[in-house]
Amino acid sequence: MSERLAHARKALESLQADGLLVWKMPNVRYLSGFTGTEGRLLITADQALFITDSRYTEQAGAQVVPYGFTVVTIRERMKEIGGKVGELGIKKLAFEDEAMTVSELNQIKKHLTDAELTEAGSAVDGLRYHKDEDEIAAIRKAVRVQEEAMEAIFSLLVPGAVENDVAFQLEMEMRRRGASGTSFDTIVGSGPRGALPHGVASDKKIEAGELIVLDWGCIVDGYCSDQTITVCVGEPSDPDARKVYEIVREAQAASIASVKPGMKMFDIDKAARDVITDAGYGDLFGHGTGHSLGLEIHEEPRASMLSDAVAEEGMVFTIEPGIYLPGRFGVRLEDIIVVRSDGAERLTTWDKNWRSTL
Repeated sequence: MSERLAHARKALESLQADGLLVWKMPNVRYLSGFTGTEGRLLITADQALFITDSRYTEQAGAQVVPYGFTVVTIRERMKEIGGKVGELGIKKLAFEDEAMTVSELNQIKKHLTDAELTEAGSAVDGLRYHKDEDEIAAIRKAVRVQEEAMEAIFSLLVPGAVENDVAFQLEMEMRRRGASGTSFDTIVGSGPRGALPHGVASDKKIEAGELIVLDWGCIVDGYCSDQTITVCVGEPSDPDARKVYEIVREAQAASIASVKPGMKMFDIDKAARDVITDAGYGDLFGHGTGHSLGLEIHEEPRASMLSDAVAEEGMVFTIEPGIYLPGRFGVRLEDIIVVRSDGAERLTTWDKNWRSTL
């Protein structure tokens, strides 16, 4: 964790500022180890303040002090942060403009007397692009919880089951195994609802012959998991179901195989998109192929047509192509991979071969 503070100070140098105000809570946790809900960091070349209120003074003392932070307890947040900026002699303060609201920015401006503000952009978020082995282990643990939970409820995926009931049971099983919560709203999309890429569970009953898109994840030790499978309830009622499934499976495999250090994220997306386009379904795959994840379920960089990022060792992201036929069904397959020196390592283990629930 102390190495992370050193990296934050290098980011401070690159911003040509003498103070850094870290506002985004996942970044606060990443740099300081704080797991509560209220705290901000003020970092200079030789000072690191953790600023919070009295609810978290004791917790912060135990969590952040070992990593080089001094706990400062405040009552009037903006006023007292402004005062600390002055006390530390900061003349140019970099702030997380992508995390702070306009209202918060206007408030803090009132309490900065001599300091100039400069936008930090994604400088702090960028420190989290590469996961260390402890972070990867936490994600792997979350994956194990989510997969064990799916195994526990898989027998519920039968005709007559209600999507919301399936989602509830799945979430309960993840909680039983140590998850602190879900990493996003659980998606259970059966039949035509599977053509909604983010169609969260509903009151619809599952019917025989339908494909079900299940996209679920949990949070363990602060880190998120994410996985999507598509399964069939018995034999498919739509004659194109197996064909479309195999196209998506081939597209996902091609994208995973393309991953290596130095590969453009655009090309990782393209590897999947080309398979789907060549099969005649390009217009039915509208979203990006993948997103990074960690302390947040959606992080940068992304594997998409719009990305100019490059894959590097230690990056962790999803590979999740899909085809969605409105009014009929959808297919999406998703795994989490980590970029290694020799290619992609899958952290998710559920195989993506055709699977029936009956």
